[in-house]
Order: sequence, then C-alpha cells, then structure tokens
Amino acid sequence: MSEIYVTILWLPMIHLPYEVYKTTGWLAELGVSGMAQFMALGQCINVIGISILEMFYHRFQAVVIFRSKPHLKLPYYVLNIFRFLTIIHFLVFVWGRFDSRVLMLQEKKKQELFKKNPGLPSELGCFTVVIAVMEDPFFITTISLWGVLVVLGLIVIIGSVAFIMQFLKKANTLSIQTKKLHRMLVFSLIAQVSIHGFMIALPISVQIYEWIFIIYDNNFGTLMLFFVAYHGFFSTCAMIIFTTQIRRKYIEFSRFFFRKNAAPIVINNQVGASSTNFESAII
Repeated sequence: MSEIYVTILWLPMIHLPYEVYKTTGWLAELGVSGMAQFMALGQCINVIGISILEMFYHRFQAVVIFRSKPHLKLPYYVLNIFRFLTIIHFLVFVWGRFDSRVLMLQEKKKQELFKKNPGLPSELGCFTVVIAVMEDPFFITTISLWGVLVVLGLIVIIGSVAFIMQFLKKANTLSIQTKKLHRMLVFSLIAQVSIHGFMIALPISVQIYEWIFIIYDNNFGTLMLFFVAYHGFFSTCAMIIFTTQIRRKYIEFSRFFFRKNAAPIVINNQVGASSTNFESAII
C-alpha cells in the first residue's frame, strides 16, 4: 500500500534544509492539498501498523490458550486502545480536511519562509506543498497521536513475544517440533516488524531531528523516503526468507514458473540404424 501511495499518488520532492515536501504525484495533479496528502500517508501507516499487531495478537492467541491471569490480557486491552486511537486519528484527519484554518496556517508559514529566504523557488508556495507548522493544533494532535500509537504498538509486540516465549518454556505437553514451529513463526514476525520499525522509525526520527536542527543533504532525505515507500516489500522478503513453509512454496513456485520446455536430443547410430530421440528436461 505504501509503495503505491508514495511512488505514484504522493511522489514527494524534498528541499532541505527547509521543512517542506512538494508533492508531484497523481494526487497533486488532481489538486489535493499537500497537507491532506501528507496526513493520508499517516493513515496508510496506521493500517500497516494494525495489520502487524493483529498478526502478533493472533499468534499470541494461537499459542497461549489459557489466558485467565490478568497480565495475559494486556495485549488484548492495549490492542483495543490502539484500534480506538486509530479511529480517532482518522477523525482528526477528516477534521483537518474541513477546517480552513489548517490551510491558512500553512499559507502563513510559507509566507514567513519566503520572507526569511527571498531566493527560494516560487514553486514552494504552491497549494500542493506541505510545511511543518508547530502552531497548528491539527498538526500537533496528529503527530502526538502517532507517538502514542508507536508506544502502544511496542507494548503489544513486546508483550505478545514475551508471553509466548514464557508459555513455550513452561509448556510440558507440547512436543519439541511444535515448540520449534511456534518459535520459528514468532521469529519470522519479529524479523518483519524489525524491518518495518527500522524503515519507518528511522525516517520519523530524522524528521524530528530536522525540525530541531538542520539537515542539508537531499540525497539522505531521499533515502529516508525510499525506506518509507518500500518497507513493505522488504518485510515481505523477510517473511519468505524466515518462514520455512512459505519459503518452500516460493521455491517450488519459482521452479515451476521458470521451468523451460524439454529439448529433444537426437543420437544417430553409427551402423546406419534408425535414429533414437531422447528428451532432456532443462530446469
């Protein structure tokens, strides 16, 4: 989802050291404001976050069957809070679309930027350019909710993994192979979420650093956007690599898909007998 959104619909251009994103994708062609496009990216990330947490919680439910103790209900309650705040985040996004003050503050901030830097390209004042406005309650609320969602997500992931490992360690009725299977599936999830965390958390941390200090390297900023755009692809690769069943099926499918047709080989007898044909399968 994020790959399509960032590379086709959003397609941002950065202008460091200035805190602006100029959008050049399909949404910009349709006249969607830069702030709306930036916040829509947050909704995409929220959907990805929910899907990841649902996978961890599903694995937690599949392994830890008896959850009568109060602390084992922690992932359930925290996940529900995450779902609720995701809905609130979406409502804030809708509020920003209909509140005219958001665009007014954006325009005011751009004018202040042009006054401080008269040599800036005029295109940075376009409607499709988004700029960080700390005075905007909509912007601050959105960023704050993102921070809370990140903390809640970490609680669900760490709690689920810790409880699963604790249960597998104490479970005497499970076979060694069953425990090995569960550990492999959990490790696969950890590998996927580590890629998500690194390729999303790092760009967000760089963005926060940019708001406080100054970054001049546009190439570095482009690399961060690449991380945000393609973290899903690399996470899928990790799932294939670290999940044995999926890896086997992928190899079987690849062999079948790339298999070439059999090539006939003709061998002539030296005594003048009839030729003999063989088929050699090239894989």
